[in-house]
Amino acid sequence: MYMTRVVLKRVPPPNIIHGILSAAFPGERNRETNENLWRVDDLENSKELLIVSPNAPELQRIVREIGVLDARNKTLDYKPFLGRIDQGQTWNFRLCANPVEHKKQNRNGKRGKIYALRSVTEQLEWLDRKSAEHGFDVKGCSVAGDTWKVFDAVRIRAVTFEGLLAVDNAEKFRVALMKGIGRGKAYGCGLLTIARTQV
Repeated sequence: MYMTRVVLKRVPPPNIIHGILSAAFPGERNRETNENLWRVDDLENSKELLIVSPNAPELQRIVREIGVLDARNKTLDYKPFLGRIDQGQTWNFRLCANPVEHKKQNRNGKRGKIYALRSVTEQLEWLDRKSAEHGFDVKGCSVAGDTWKVFDAVRIRAVTFEGLLAVDNAEKFRVALMKGIGRGKAYGCGLLTIARTQV
């Protein structure tokens, strides 16, 4: 597994970024190699693209398309970091996700239509449910961003959560860091990142 960071000169629509990333991974494409997570972080002085992927991308190709030459552009081996994850640890986290619910349309038990969760309360409840599935417990969290990604005929609600978590199940949590959480992963949702808590 690899983590890549690219400082951006522009932020095209999510489908364009998805296409650029699809072309930036050499070799044969399959379900395993195509499962790349990405997110655009809007930082104080820059916008940065983060990518978590099974294979290392052609970094210069991404930089040429949408990035700028910057010392922060790099691809690192993610496995040593993942190997240090352990139960009981606490981490600051950021997650851009697509919180949704399935509403039944009839009585035959089918899943029904998918709706974006609009209120902060619903979004935080969604995160609590997902955290239980993915091996961590949210200790404190806020919604730092809430926007619609609109392109072609697609609309995805992207909600950025920031807060503190504790690892309950290290193996499940590692999978969440590698595979993401929720829907919309091809379009910039699902990537969970963590950083050390300040003592």
